[in-house]
Amino acid sequence: MFYGKVIGKTYSNFKHPSLEGIAIKIIEDVDIKTGKLTGKKTLALDPLGVSMGEYIGYEVSTEATWAFPDKLVPADTTITAIIDSVDIGVSD
Repeated sequence: MFYGKVIGKTYSNFKHPSLEGIAIKIIEDVDIKTGKLTGKKTLALDPLGVSMGEYIGYEVSTEATWAFPDKLVPADTTITAIIDSVDIGVSD
């Protein structure tokens, strides 16, 4: 799983039929150690209904399709979790 932030949304009048009802969001990777955006942006399917500015976990490749067990979806990146907080601890 990867860590990112929702920075935008898309609008589409035409999609593959299997994508009907699934929003496509624009996400940007977040460095888990610093909490800063990395600049790497991508499109992701959003079966959860996340909001702008939320931190999320996402899957890529074959794992991106696992969020849709009832149908075959042409997904390369899918949002699979909303991350409420991150605590990686601080060593002294």
